Amino acid sequence: MSEDDGFDDVERELWRVVDRLNSLPLTKAAAATSDVYAAAHVLLNQTRRLDPAVPADAGLPNLAPQGLGAMVAVLGGDWLDAARASSEPDIDPVLDALVTLRRALP
Repeated sequence: MSEDDGFDDVERELWRVVDRLNSLPLTKAAAATSDVYAAAHVLLNQTRRLDPAVPADAGLPNLAPQGLGAMVAVLGGDWLDAARASSEPDIDPVLDALVTLRRALP
């Protein structure tokens, strides 16, 4: 698999997750909050690893269920930008986190 293919895979999974989160009824999105935050932590930590501009104390906001899709979209976009600018992106943890989240969504 080429590096571009890996980015395409991450981007595809990212938008599948975001679309799914944005289409879930709020009660189901609320039930998935812990799974969303687990993936969001991976995205934040992997972005921090690639981009020294991300503060060490950067954290995740405490959002209502209707904001979860937007949070994942922003974090995923930030990771994609940082990874594409990096000479050594590690795609696997991000892709794994997104696939795991998608499969966990109701």
